[in-house]
Amino acid sequence: MTSAELGAGQQRLEEYMRRVSDIQRKAEETQAQLKALRADVSSPDRAVTVRMAPGGRLEQLSLTPAAMRMSHEQLAALITETVGRAHAAVAGQMEATMQPLIGGTSAMDFLRDQVTAAQQPEETEEQQPQQRQRPARPDDDEPFGTIYR
Repeated sequence: MTSAELGAGQQRLEEYMRRVSDIQRKAEETQAQLKALRADVSSPDRAVTVRMAPGGRLEQLSLTPAAMRMSHEQLAALITETVGRAHAAVAGQMEATMQPLIGGTSAMDFLRDQVTAAQQPEETEEQQPQQRQRPARPDDDEPFGTIYR
């Protein structure tokens, strides 16, 4: 190799190492920002306030005296709705934080899909189609087995 080829190769390597270092720095900054994210959300009547951390971790739940005058069903529904809104808010913050690092990539598409899925209400047992229970093995009363295997 000529010295010109070695010099050009060295320059490409140095540029590559700078880019890797820049990506690493951005990733570390993004990680620190993600750890610091929080969403404080109150119910419309301000009876319930929650603080949500990334990953759906509930850090704080505050109830006012007005919350204590609700029935337990009303309070449970209000807490659930407020937590859901806080979860959506912190998920949106996570998406915005990750945008500069992975925006326009399949990783960002995956994150967006996960955020959207997390914001959808979960099916309850009443909403799920009922499946017929099937015996694991035939009963003694059924000498020819069962068609449900």
